[in-house]
Amino acid sequence: MTALLTRPQLFEVFAHELLLRAELRDVGDRLTPEEVYTPGSDINMIGAGAAAMCEEVSRAAGKAVSDLTLDGASGLALDRWVSDRYSTSIVRKTASPSRVTLQFTRPSSAAGAINYASGNVLESTTGVRFETLAIVAFGAADLGPFTVAAQAVEAGTAGNVAAGTITGFIDVPTDSSILVTNPDVAAGGDFTESDESFRARVRLFYAQARRAILAAIEFGARTVPGITQATAEEQLGTDGLPNGFVFLYVADANGQSNALLNAAVVLALGEYRGGGIWVDVFGSVPFYQSIELLLRYKTGTDSAAAFDSVRSTIIAQVNSLAPGVTLEQSLIYTSARSVSGVIVLDDAVAVPTGDIVPTSGQIIRTRADLITPSV
Repeated sequence: MTALLTRPQLFEVFAHELLLRAELRDVGDRLTPEEVYTPGSDINMIGAGAAAMCEEVSRAAGKAVSDLTLDGASGLALDRWVSDRYSTSIVRKTASPSRVTLQFTRPSSAAGAINYASGNVLESTTGVRFETLAIVAFGAADLGPFTVAAQAVEAGTAGNVAAGTITGFIDVPTDSSILVTNPDVAAGGDFTESDESFRARVRLFYAQARRAILAAIEFGARTVPGITQATAEEQLGTDGLPNGFVFLYVADANGQSNALLNAAVVLALGEYRGGGIWVDVFGSVPFYQSIELLLRYKTGTDSAAAFDSVRSTIIAQVNSLAPGVTLEQSLIYTSARSVSGVIVLDDAVAVPTGDIVPTSGQIIRTRADLITPSV
């Protein structure tokens, strides 16, 4: 869309028209440019006010026009656009809490029968709180282990904690000998879906509308809150022909999943997989790749700030890779070259020395602490 006129530009339109019309009056009765451009003069304040009003009207009109396109609309306007132009079944995913399976045990049954209530709160070593979704019932002689589903009290990626880290009680059980842990990672915690992510998912709608194809299965998995990546692989029999099974690898914002999140995906796929086609859902296993860079900088460039920009760009690109997708060394080069002031020669990427091919079910990720200057 053509750039909208700014307030100074609109004032110039006002001044030009005013002075042009002033030429029709006698010389002694004309407004002069000095009067028009003197801050605080009556005519200057009138023109400035008119320019401000025109700018607001122009901005509102521009926003209304922008909201008529998929790339231009944002926020609630984007939600309305998708519902109107695509389907009411496509909705932005709201923030979701991570889910996890907790395991309770105790070394002695001396305290007898005890129930740990649904809704009780526990805490991870990182300070993230989780609440149980069912009762944990120890019989008089039971030692466990007993398992129960739990979810983070607050939505967001902070809830995707590592295995073995949920070990503290906020609501302490009456039997103080009871121990708790999470044998698997907590997964599925995410923030409200961004406009960028929502647009990308919307663009897949017509491709998956045929259903029963791999793209539809992947699309269906991404409708589940917490799932950001999905890759479907058709399985073949010994004769080389499809055997009716599909392996689906899914991941949350942290590149991982667990049994509870996988089960939610299986449930959602009833509307997307073909009849008689079974989809086995697996959580991706994140593989964190170190990256060492040998960069040069143009004269006058803040090298520290430029490196931080390169690091952020690489993280965004690498962490958008789907499960099973190769990290090509060229992606790192391209990311580095996109930052102004950075000189990227053929030896800029010291590590990795080539493309990184994940094993089946792996998803490649990186972190800020893994991207370092080459020594």
